Amino acid sequence: MESQELKIVRVLPEDNHKLLEIGRQTFYDAFGPPHNTPENIHYYLSQKFTLEKITNEILNPESQFFFALYKDELVGYLKLNFGTAQTEVISEDSIEIERIYVINTHQGQGIGQYLLDKTVKIAKEKEITFIWLGVWDKNKRAIQFYERIGFKTFGKHPFMLGSDKQTDILMKLIL
Repeated sequence: MESQELKIVRVLPEDNHKLLEIGRQTFYDAFGPPHNTPENIHYYLSQKFTLEKITNEILNPESQFFFALYKDELVGYLKLNFGTAQTEVISEDSIEIERIYVINTHQGQGIGQYLLDKTVKIAKEKEITFIWLGVWDKNKRAIQFYERIGFKTFGKHPFMLGSDKQTDILMKLIL
């Protein structure tokens, strides 16, 4: 993939419909059937991926979203949380990657790495000491990707997907 054909751009409030669409699509592709029941995935999407929720997340001053555009096509996105927006109280000098997704047709092309590079750049600008994230313990491909980059496991927490209590592994990258 040519790097000049890939752009990482900040998501603006008026991008809320596009963010909702790619968010729902990539979450369903990653965690929908056969990995989870249709009922649990649809319930989760109906609760967590609504236009109102996405708009409020974009407007949160302690969260930032970025789109990955390849040849001007929306192919992925990233959500970062700072301070009190983080889903776990880990540290004030950390950044949480809450969501990092690439559409199926563009996985394995380095887009996830570009999004992570953007996160590292932001962290260094803000003098953050580490980046952390939660990843489903059954998502072996993602876990291997993060380990290759240097993320280390430091804990776990529960994640409710509909009525199914799952486990997320917490991983961090020390800068």
